[in-house]
Amino acid sequence: MSLFSQIRLLPRPFWVLVGATFVNRFGVFVVPFLALFITRNGNTATQAGFAVAAYSVGGFVAAWMGGWMADRLGRNVTMAVSSLAGAVCMMAMSQAVDWRALAALAFLTGAITEAGQPASAALVQDIVPPEHRIIAYSVQRFAVNLAWSLGPATAGFLIDGSEGSFFWLFAVDAATSVVFGIIAWRFLPRGRRTAREHAGWGRAWMSIRDNHAFLALFGACICTAWIFRQTNTTFPLHFERSALPLHLCGLVLALNGVMICLFEVPLANGLRTWPVKRVLALGYVLMGASFLVFLASGSLGAFVLMMIVFTFGEMSAFSRQQAYSASLSPEDMRGRYVGFQNLAWCTGNTASSALGMMLYDHHSTVLWVLNATLGIAAALLILYTRKTSSHES
Repeated sequence: MSLFSQIRLLPRPFWVLVGATFVNRFGVFVVPFLALFITRNGNTATQAGFAVAAYSVGGFVAAWMGGWMADRLGRNVTMAVSSLAGAVCMMAMSQAVDWRALAALAFLTGAITEAGQPASAALVQDIVPPEHRIIAYSVQRFAVNLAWSLGPATAGFLIDGSEGSFFWLFAVDAATSVVFGIIAWRFLPRGRRTAREHAGWGRAWMSIRDNHAFLALFGACICTAWIFRQTNTTFPLHFERSALPLHLCGLVLALNGVMICLFEVPLANGLRTWPVKRVLALGYVLMGASFLVFLASGSLGAFVLMMIVFTFGEMSAFSRQQAYSASLSPEDMRGRYVGFQNLAWCTGNTASSALGMMLYDHHSTVLWVLNATLGIAAALLILYTRKTSSHES
């Protein structure tokens, strides 16, 4: 079946979700500029770091809360509540000045806005047949990456046009969240709901505990989250310390989004007959090994090569990883399974942000080797964990 034919078979609610997601992600204006907003209010860089980290810590709460809400209340209700309440939090944050107040509001905003993610992923599992999920997740990632490519650039012009004021960043961010919430509430299906007596985390944990393949994927996600976070922490720092112009760093980072928009959907289609676990493993290895380029050179060409290899690894792994995760999840626990998997990303991101920068300052060579080692570890976890769940496909 051709790629176009597969795309045409995706159901109408999926396209509504993709369109709404594009609008919402395009309007994520605040997060990329949050540290700058906090320091412009008279707080130090260290204080801004604590406040920004608080947003990420809110992701731990979002994973637990959002996973339960998605299964118990329904997918569309969870996304709507998350988006509408998140818009209120965003406007409240625009009025804060002291870093302590900003940190508290950032934590609350992260916990509420990110709570909609498990519901979104679970809804795709509900409405898209298993044989089309890889293409579906690739299309969804295309929309997200296109929005991320256009959104921050628009936000920068918005700041310049308002003479350095950040208020309109918060206002537009909140407005797009409201639009997403209304679309989710009115035009998206509720999806599967789980009865109250079966919707708790205790029952889900017993299922996850015995699902060895899913636990292996959880471990692999911690490893890849560490690797992925390095692209926006040590990567730009290493670029600067290699005496390269910083405006070129933005172009190299943008190469990631451009490649995903151009190549991920065709690549997913081209690899659709390949064994899922082997493609996942290959992607993980490429992501981690890409950093080994820095052992040989710190030239601009080395950074471009690293980003190309990394992006091919990301494209091979991430859309397929979501489909593989879906195949491991019981139908009545999809929201909680996605929420639990999100905990792996929160863990890997937090550890990578805190420890990766420290390790880079003292032993950058060790960090590059560690990234490659974690990529191999993730691949081995996927390849050599036996399937034990009856829910796998």
